[in-house]
Amino acid sequence: MTAQQTLFIPPLKLVKEWQKESNHNEPMFPQVAAQAAQWGADQELEACCKALDNLNDGYWSKQLRAARRPTWLDK
Repeated sequence: MTAQQTLFIPPLKLVKEWQKESNHNEPMFPQVAAQAAQWGADQELEACCKALDNLNDGYWSKQLRAARRPTWLDK
């Protein structure tokens, strides 16, 4: 693993929540995998935005969030 690679490992509590939601139902595993992928993508986006915030006043992180998560503007 290089210095630029970061592993995003969901907290055990979140994994258990997803497991409970699937009710150990194998056909639901793709939905759980999608949730996990979205969580990881969200973690990466926030890490990038934090790095941008360290460089400026937050303008570019707001632009990045708006471009990558248009619904973020609704929050």
